Amino acid sequence: MVDAAVSEGLEEGERLLSSTEWAAAASAFESVLAVHDEPAAHDGLGRALWWLRDVDRAIAERTAAYAGFRRLGQDARAFRAAVWLAREYAEVLGSEPVSRGWFARAEGLASGLPDGAEVGWLAVTRGLLRADPAMAREDAGAALRVARSSGDPDLEATALALLGLGTIAAGDVSEGMTLVDEAMVVVTAGELQDKMVFGDVCCMVTRASEEACDASRLSQWNKIVMRFMQRTGHLTLLQFCGTCCAEIFLASGDIASAEGWLTKTLHELDQGGHRARCIHPAAKLAELRLLQGRVEDASRLLAGFEDRPDALLATAAVRFAAGDTAVAAALLHRRIHEVVGGLLAVPLLALLAEVQMAQSDAGQALETAKRLDEVAAETHWPKAIGASHLTAGRVASDGGDVASAQKRLESAIAIFGELNMPLEAARARLSLAEALRDSDREVAVYEAGVALAVFDEAGAAGMADKAAALLRALGGPARTGPKAFGLLSRREREVLELLAEAKTNAEIGARLFISAKTVEHHVSNILAKLHLRSRVEAAGFALRSSRPE
Repeated sequence: MVDAAVSEGLEEGERLLSSTEWAAAASAFESVLAVHDEPAAHDGLGRALWWLRDVDRAIAERTAAYAGFRRLGQDARAFRAAVWLAREYAEVLGSEPVSRGWFARAEGLASGLPDGAEVGWLAVTRGLLRADPAMAREDAGAALRVARSSGDPDLEATALALLGLGTIAAGDVSEGMTLVDEAMVVVTAGELQDKMVFGDVCCMVTRASEEACDASRLSQWNKIVMRFMQRTGHLTLLQFCGTCCAEIFLASGDIASAEGWLTKTLHELDQGGHRARCIHPAAKLAELRLLQGRVEDASRLLAGFEDRPDALLATAAVRFAAGDTAVAAALLHRRIHEVVGGLLAVPLLALLAEVQMAQSDAGQALETAKRLDEVAAETHWPKAIGASHLTAGRVASDGGDVASAQKRLESAIAIFGELNMPLEAARARLSLAEALRDSDREVAVYEAGVALAVFDEAGAAGMADKAAALLRALGGPARTGPKAFGLLSRREREVLELLAEAKTNAEIGARLFISAKTVEHHVSNILAKLHLRSRVEAAGFALRSSRPE
């Protein structure tokens, strides 16, 4: 009777795990353990607790599972527990000696097993534990060969994602992104057996998209992942990593949800005393706070994390925002030296050029912009090219070369628009407005107005304040949308909307069945009420302001 109850309990626990009912699965395995010390129940309970984000108990249970499997001579199952423990001790607890010990134990077990997928899992785990993804390419390639020969889709997906991440880090962005795309196909096509692999792959794809500066790709995969989870009923699979989950929301423009996930994850790390699995949420949340103009909050978030490699960019940005350009430059030079080149250097070089311009070091800013152009030419990656145009345009504007600045900044706007990166496009528009403020004020007002609307909508208050200040300096309205619209009559609002479509007075009159002279009268009233000087300014105002319901 006991054996039957244990068997049924284990089957029920595995079924609940498969359907992502983590708490119910944990209860099922605990019920088995209440009557029998079964290693498989410890193993299942550990996996359920991992999804419930109770890492310490998960490690304890899978350690117990390892011991039980060894006692029963089930070395293949003990091996899988050992490689998992090697990763958790390194990635979450930061205990490198313990991690190395578990990995060595897994190697010893694998040597006594028949040739199979275990060799591949050793290789991919070794690669995942390496600090530099580029150094993991050989491990990932070996694991991929084993996965395909043994028919293990879990290993294949993990190896593909790791190989893609390493290929991107080595500089071949196009090939690397193709590999991570293939990994995501395996994940979302229903081929996986272990749901933990879903988390691993999504985490690596998120990291690859960030390092490749390809938010649009992440946004597209986000749609597929959401549909997969809805179709399968696995709606909690995104909870594998709070920082990655936030990145996915950021890619889709949902800043509020991203902020919620980062705050929650940071709290959990503080409570549990664990390390972040990938990029530390404090660094990402600090970047959000800077967008919101909350420099002091960003600085407090980074306290204690300033020297982490994944936090150096955010720390430098905070120091720059606080006016400490010397420290910002030193931090950026340190990190640029560490990454050497490639896509990881793009945001670092872009910020360094800003710092150098603030230090009135035009020569160094120009050299940094040239380095960024070289990275863009080497990688042929659109985001890097857009960033190089934006930086070069800002440097040219700072040096008084308006024609060159306009050409480079307009190229940046076009590229970021195609990549569906509205905040970056708005940064380029604001820079263009600054470049044209003396030579073409009407266009400057328009570009600054569009940038302001984007920043306001995204909640990027810090950048919005800069755009609003420039608009005020140019004599245009700033943040007067809802209030100013209330000053206009219904007909004036209709005329303003058509001005935004670049219609002539005659065209507006034809659309509204009024005379061109009456339209002219309405336009004069609009300009007076909104304190605008031209039809172009009125059009820019209409584009950046929320329309009445």
